[in-house]
Amino acid sequence: MLLPTLLALISAPYLVIGILMLVYGRKQTLRKDYSYRRTVTVFVPTYNEEKYIARKLGNLLAQTYPISEILIYDCSTDNTAKLVRETQERHPSIRLVTVPEEMTMAQILNRALREAKGEIVVKTDCDSLAESRDALKELVADFADPRVGGVTGVCVAQRGLEKHFRALLTRLQIAESNIDSVIIAHASSLLAFRRSAATPVSPDSMADDTEEFVLIRRKGYRTIVDAQVISQEEQPRTFSERRTQKDRRAQGIARALIQNIGILFRPRYKGYGFVVYPANLFLLAVSPLLLMVGAALFVCYLLLASSPLLLLGTAAASMLIFAMARGVVFAAVDAQVSGLIATARLAFGMNQAKWQRIR
Repeated sequence: MLLPTLLALISAPYLVIGILMLVYGRKQTLRKDYSYRRTVTVFVPTYNEEKYIARKLGNLLAQTYPISEILIYDCSTDNTAKLVRETQERHPSIRLVTVPEEMTMAQILNRALREAKGEIVVKTDCDSLAESRDALKELVADFADPRVGGVTGVCVAQRGLEKHFRALLTRLQIAESNIDSVIIAHASSLLAFRRSAATPVSPDSMADDTEEFVLIRRKGYRTIVDAQVISQEEQPRTFSERRTQKDRRAQGIARALIQNIGILFRPRYKGYGFVVYPANLFLLAVSPLLLMVGAALFVCYLLLASSPLLLLGTAAASMLIFAMARGVVFAAVDAQVSGLIATARLAFGMNQAKWQRIR
């Protein structure tokens, strides 16, 4: 009886998270007001983006909501700056700012929050494109709710593991947003902050956008996901690039969670402290280790049971689950691998915050 009891205890947190996603993640509830108008600053970090910059600026300039200024923080060695200047001649709202290559993404965020003139500051990546010309309009309308301090859109992928991972993350974050606030800034391709609610992040942060969301929530504001704001971004071309990107980001998120452990089970944070924060901490840092233990116990249970019918039934059930939800299962396992690597790197003090081009 001991092994089945242990397996049941290990499975319980996943069951709870699954129920929360099912109950709260089906339909998003947002308080929008399209008559709400605030000035907007968009900033774009660039590092050798000559392949993308013209298309990116075109995508921003095509937005229906007026942008007061577009700040390009550039440390490129290619023709990126030249292409920005060419567009700048026709659009004076664009400002090119040269920054040292050794600056971290967190330092760029802090600088943008200091220098932005807009009341809403939007961070966007150079290799991402908003699907709708109304994307900024939707983001700004979310800030009509005075409780909202940060809004993230969603980033979709068209193929591979990333497609399933993004879909799973979107469902989870809709649930978090409905409960209280999201933690992970899902789409750095379109991410907005209320400037008066923003706080400088650690200069060596490896997940500056997520850390900013946590700090905004600590100030008493909500951070939400708007699933109507959709972007697409270039995906890593190789398995190695994807692994590097996801593991690095997972490490940064885990670090931000651990640094803000004081949120855990604090009544002042309501559902954020009692549900959202512990769920993220569990999935990223605890779950990978728990799954390893659970898998080992399950194998022991099957071997000790030595029942042909049990073994056959387990194999059949596993094959059925795999056939019905192969992509989702792979995406979940892949995320757990990133969590395991992130936790191990943090434990051994392996931190690298320098701005690195992975793709």
